Amino acid sequence: MSREWTNRRVLTTLVIAILITLAASQAYLLFAGPTRHTVSGVTTAHVAPDKALVSLGILVTATTASAAVENAATTMSQVISGLHGIGVSDSDIQTTYYGVNAQYTYNNGVPPTLTGYQVTNQIQVTINTSTSAQLGPRAGQVIDAAASNGANQINGVTFTAQDTDYATAKQTALHNAVIDASDQAHIIASALNISITGVVSVTTSPGYFQPIYYDSIRLAAFSASTPISAPQSLPDTVTVQVVFSTA
Repeated sequence: MSREWTNRRVLTTLVIAILITLAASQAYLLFAGPTRHTVSGVTTAHVAPDKALVSLGILVTATTASAAVENAATTMSQVISGLHGIGVSDSDIQTTYYGVNAQYTYNNGVPPTLTGYQVTNQIQVTINTSTSAQLGPRAGQVIDAAASNGANQINGVTFTAQDTDYATAKQTALHNAVIDASDQAHIIASALNISITGVVSVTTSPGYFQPIYYDSIRLAAFSASTPISAPQSLPDTVTVQVVFSTA
């Protein structure tokens, strides 16, 4: 009698387990919906640079603040005059930093001693050309003209492009990335013998056109006639992630 009762309990347990499994399967089929496949499309766009930003300035030290400010003003006027001499207009010259700082010497156990004042005046010169081939030589001219007229801080050159050029290239890259994702999805569907029934979601990871920067260390290595070569293009990689529904 005990063995029969045990067999019934085992059988009942198996039946319950089967029913639970079937119920779970039906619930999954009810709520899971269509099969989904995620595909990433990637495209790299290129923009030809047509703008250069030259960062330069002066650093002047004097025993008094007024003398330092006056000397800095005289020197910067000479620098700007030299830039005018090679055709740079005032609208392409912007002050990016100006500061007056006291200079001290420090000795252990002794109060700091004022030794003078330092004036820093930094400007940015914008260069616009019709072709990227003209950017490098023009940037070199700007650096040479500024340095020969008193600029003693050459911070670097950044090559970039107009905003409209960036926007056009980014739209093209986004379009091509979507096509790339779609092509991949159809290749996968064909190989698996399934059909694409729709698009569930699209997520974009837009890239950023990184300007090319030449720092002061590289510029310092050049000779008096500064040769600078602009990059042929500025790359930007755009990624699109598309979730397709299939059946």
